[in-house]
Amino acid sequence: MSRLLIVEDSIIVQAVFIKLLEGIKNFEYDLVSSYEEAKKLLSHSRYEYGVVEHILKDAPNGEIIALFNKHYVAPIVFTKHIDEDFFDDFEGAHIVEYIKKVKHQNEVNVIKKLKQLQVNKQKSVLVVSDSIIYSSYLKQNLNFHSFKVFNANNNEAAYEKLSLHPEIDLLILDSNEPYVNAMEVVSYVRERKELEHIKIIALAEETNSYFVSELLHAGADDYLIKDFSRDEFYVRVYQNINKLC
Repeated sequence: MSRLLIVEDSIIVQAVFIKLLEGIKNFEYDLVSSYEEAKKLLSHSRYEYGVVEHILKDAPNGEIIALFNKHYVAPIVFTKHIDEDFFDDFEGAHIVEYIKKVKHQNEVNVIKKLKQLQVNKQKSVLVVSDSIIYSSYLKQNLNFHSFKVFNANNNEAAYEKLSLHPEIDLLILDSNEPYVNAMEVVSYVRERKELEHIKIIALAEETNSYFVSELLHAGADDYLIKDFSRDEFYVRVYQNINKLC
């Protein structure tokens, strides 16, 4: 059973969430309308997921997001107020997704996202990079979305992880690190029938059409240039994970 905390000051939106969650057995949830109520619950209860309106009467500047982050929860932000200023203000915050409130009740999309996070618990990702900092950054962002994450810092470690965990669904390959030969890793995966289901995203430092095309020809499914935004990263991860379904 997953624990969920919803912070929403609209009585109408609260009622919609209650109705939508009625038929879902996977979630045990609490619903409050203020920062102070959320603070009390988070101080003595552990929540796996959060859904928040970031503009509250007693916390109008998004303080609720920092509160959730303090308790190691990356929330879904469900709000009317999403613009460039919002992204600037919360660029460094840990947020699973932003879903905009619209007239036609996007609460359904919030519930879909929560269900997706639970499905993600059954999905495994291998990050191959010899940069401890970069590898940790990617792992943290994948963990926010409930993926199980393995790390390898060179080819041999990657092969060992793949041998021990052939159920891995997605391989994220940092192709510019000195101790990682991206072409060999891609070839290793594509030569093995038990690993043929794995999707591969290669990360490159710059757009080099020859190098990227070589990786794609060798069997990589996708690539990202390493100045990518967090949102772009998630989009590519989901595009490839969803191809497995």
